[in-house]
Amino acid sequence: MADDRREEDAVLPMLKELAVRQGMDGGLFELRKHETGKPYGVIGDRTIGVSISHCRSMLLCGLHTGGEIGIDVEPDKRRVHPRLFERICHPEEQSRLPDDLCCIRMWTIKEAALKYMGTGLRMAMNKIRLEMTGEHQFAAFMESGDCSYSIPVSSFPFRDHWIAVATGTNVAYRDRQQPSTRA
Repeated sequence: MADDRREEDAVLPMLKELAVRQGMDGGLFELRKHETGKPYGVIGDRTIGVSISHCRSMLLCGLHTGGEIGIDVEPDKRRVHPRLFERICHPEEQSRLPDDLCCIRMWTIKEAALKYMGTGLRMAMNKIRLEMTGEHQFAAFMESGDCSYSIPVSSFPFRDHWIAVATGTNVAYRDRQQPSTRA
């Protein structure tokens, strides 16, 4: 509980500043959490998508006034157990992704998608299938309940870190035929 309070104290001024930069009254910004723990913002009767991520060397906050957002950051040189890639890789993924996609970058993309959906790490990362749609663009395909989703995620290097941002409009579809994101 004390850690949650410290995190909120650290990010609230950042979120208020982001609200001001987007033309809103940051002084009225309130940070709240859904039952699942996913944060969101409120200004009056307006709900704002919020995501927070941190590692030892960086703290990121993101707002999205048009819907949900999920962000993640990790140092690009972070050491991980060699089997982590196997644990987070979807069975159909390896043939569709570039050979040089590093494990930490894949982790940030998938965690951003999970935060976007509000599940966090309660869903196994190997249940998410990534497809590269552009140099820094991916589609994260996942199933939740009786629907499947395609979530757009941007991934890019920044100051010796990988950052991933999931935002925009996800595509939900009920049949199990997943739309291709390739042209």
